[in-house]
Order: sequence, then structure tokens, then C-alpha cells
Amino acid sequence: MENSASPAQPAARPVVLRLRRTLIWVPLAAIAVAVLWCVAAASVFDGPNGGFAGPVMAVSGVAVLVAAATFAGYLVRPLRIDVDADALTVRLPTWLAGRIDWDDVTAVTALAVRTGTRVRRFLVVDLRSPALPYISRPRSMYRRLAPALGRAEHAHGLCFEEQVFDFDAAELLGVVAAFAPDEVAVENRTVEPADSPWEF
Repeated sequence: MENSASPAQPAARPVVLRLRRTLIWVPLAAIAVAVLWCVAAASVFDGPNGGFAGPVMAVSGVAVLVAAATFAGYLVRPLRIDVDADALTVRLPTWLAGRIDWDDVTAVTALAVRTGTRVRRFLVVDLRSPALPYISRPRSMYRRLAPALGRAEHAHGLCFEEQVFDFDAAELLGVVAAFAPDEVAVENRTVEPADSPWEF
């Protein structure tokens, strides 16, 4: 696939998508719950029914620890997007970086969607095949938003939300557009929000 970027053009700087300040309490709350669970688990193990209740408590706490580690990752290792002439790479806080070759990207769109009185803006990356873990935030949000975008039921892609991450969708689209090949459709649809009955 021929790239529209100049061969001498340097790689773009990494774009870090930090949580918005209004959402910082979420990872902090998850960490607090994990600490309380550890304290409770210790007391259960030391109790009269520790032989049975202890292992049950330990197994049930795996999900708590995984959630806490995931949310804490957004504080210490924020989500990052690297764009260059060869690929678009997404580094999740608690996962290895996912490299997506331009051959697998069909479109990149910055768009605004209105539901009721609320307008939300996103950067949407449409893909030919899945990328990143199934439960990751960008991939799961794409599945939720796909019906409002008119995408096919089993379409693949990633969605980055302005209301969650502190970035500007139109500005990030500009970074992507500088490196995207001509075959990748790049479009800014944030000026006129699209009305949608879907709640997401």
C-alpha cells in the first residue's frame, strides 16, 4: 500500500490519552476496593471457616485484583497511540502494544454523535480484522457504537472517546492523516453531530 506521507517525514510523536480528571476517582476506587478485599480475605483465612471460605474468597478476588490492576494502569501507564508511515500502534495500559498495519485499516473518522441533548465525540478506526483484546475499552466501545454508525453487525474496529480520555478527536485525526496511505479514508465529521437514538 502506497503511503501519502513523505519518505523523509519522521515518525509522529506518541499521543498519550490520559483519563480525564473527572474520572480519576474510578481507578482510585478500584485500588481501594482491592485493598479492602485483601484485608477481608486475610481475616476470613484466619477465621473458623477459613479452610472453606478462604479459598472461595481467594478465587472470587481474582476479578477484583484484575480490575484494580487494569484501572491503575490508566494512571501509571496511560493509553498511547503511535502513528508512523507503516502502522498505527495502540499501547494499552496493561497489555503489550498492538501494531495495526495500514493494510488492515479501512477508515479513520473523527465524529460527533448526539443522543438527546448530549453530544459526544470519538475517533473511530475501522479495521478489516480484529485488533487488541476483546474486552479492551477501544474495542468494546466500537461494538457498542457500531449500530449508531451504521456498521455491520460483526464489523471490526476501535473507538477512542473524548469523554473518557483527555484528547481532541479532530487533532488526533490530523496526526493520523499525515501518515495514512491514500487508500485509507480519513474524514472529520465533528462539525455537524449526527443524531442517533442509540444510548451508549
